Amino acid sequence: MALTVGMFSLWEWTALALAAIVLVGGYVLSRNASARIRERGAPPHQVRAVRIAISVVASLLVVAIVVIAFGPVSPVSGLTASAFAGLVATFALQTTLANVVAGFLLLRNKVLRLNDGIEISGVKGKVVQIGLVTTWLRLEDGALASVSNSTLLSGPMINRSAGERLKGEY
Repeated sequence: MALTVGMFSLWEWTALALAAIVLVGGYVLSRNASARIRERGAPPHQVRAVRIAISVVASLLVVAIVVIAFGPVSPVSGLTASAFAGLVATFALQTTLANVVAGFLLLRNKVLRLNDGIEISGVKGKVVQIGLVTTWLRLEDGALASVSNSTLLSGPMINRSAGERLKGEY
């Protein structure tokens, strides 16, 4: 008979502790690795890729540890857990998802392009980069400003460069 503490056996508690250690260790490793490659001059997309890769590997290890400790789950339990995880992820990423959708809409509608002179919420600048989440503006004094795409889409945004380009479309 296995030694139990609460509703889990000692083996299951050990597996849960190991999973927590792997999860925290993966987080710390991803932060340290990304800081190191950032110090060596890696571009931001490579830093992000390293963090994501380490996080995915750590997450897969945690799932493997839990499955080994508790065994496979029934389809209904698996669907319930995945629905809950999806709901949590949706709430956690709500702002990011809104910015990504806004970025696609801005690009699809051709309202915003590189080098356009725009004004949003009193900030005036020239568009130097359009990303999925944010758009970067070079201000008149040379500084850079980051504006979320959902802010640009919700406006009011004044695009002083698009008048001639979009003549007849709007």
